[in-house]
Amino acid sequence: MRRRDPKPKDHRKVQVPDELRVSLREVFELIQQAKHDPDIVLDFDDAIQVGAVCGGRYGKKPRPYVLTYFPQGDTQRGRWYLTLHRTEIEDIGDGRTTEIRMYCCTSPECRCKFREADDTCFYCDYTEE
Repeated sequence: MRRRDPKPKDHRKVQVPDELRVSLREVFELIQQAKHDPDIVLDFDDAIQVGAVCGGRYGKKPRPYVLTYFPQGDTQRGRWYLTLHRTEIEDIGDGRTTEIRMYCCTSPECRCKFREADDTCFYCDYTEE
């Protein structure tokens, strides 16, 4: 059985990789298309699958887009868990935003990053009982 045991995370600005920027540009285009096409539904957990990003829109939160970025060559221990507003997606995709603040695992074996302070890492924040 696994028990939640959160470890401290390093809160810092990280560079937006080109792969993420390109994927978010495509996500923004999909969001724009969905405004005009009732057949494009973004309101479930894997409704958006573009490039290296997967996720969906959740309700009316200030940052309703919940996305996971899977960096090429590091898809497990390098995942980025993002919560973003539509305008943040646009700014990152257009290259206006080149850095974002993330909570980063401090374990040398883990490169997972989280947008929210209370998110937990599957690898670092649980212990086996």
